[in-house]
Amino acid sequence: MKDTAALAADGTTRFPPARTALRELYRTVRHLPSSDPYTPARLARIADQAEYLLDTWPPDQWPAGLHSGQPLPARAVLLGWVAAARRDIGHAGTTPGTSWPYPQWHRITTTLLAALVPFA
Repeated sequence: MKDTAALAADGTTRFPPARTALRELYRTVRHLPSSDPYTPARLARIADQAEYLLDTWPPDQWPAGLHSGQPLPARAVLLGWVAAARRDIGHAGTTPGTSWPYPQWHRITTTLLAALVPFA
């Protein structure tokens, strides 16, 4: 596994900015309630950000595995999951006042979390 972490001067572990940003997106998605009227728009924005971060991560800095030693899914797989979530979000709609049924919210959120969990 290629180690993408670096040790900071104060002894803490520092990760590449893209990994840190993806980790924050993961945490945000985990805490979005299904009943919030702004959740659809927030999920759409998070999916856009995740796609950008995954797509622009420099190939030479892409980690070979997860922190647990398991292989990291290929970038194309992660981008495919984000694209699936974006497609479902587009079909479900994000206009103000849009309310998704719980099963739809759960499916979209789970797909998006699957793409982000390797960076959590």
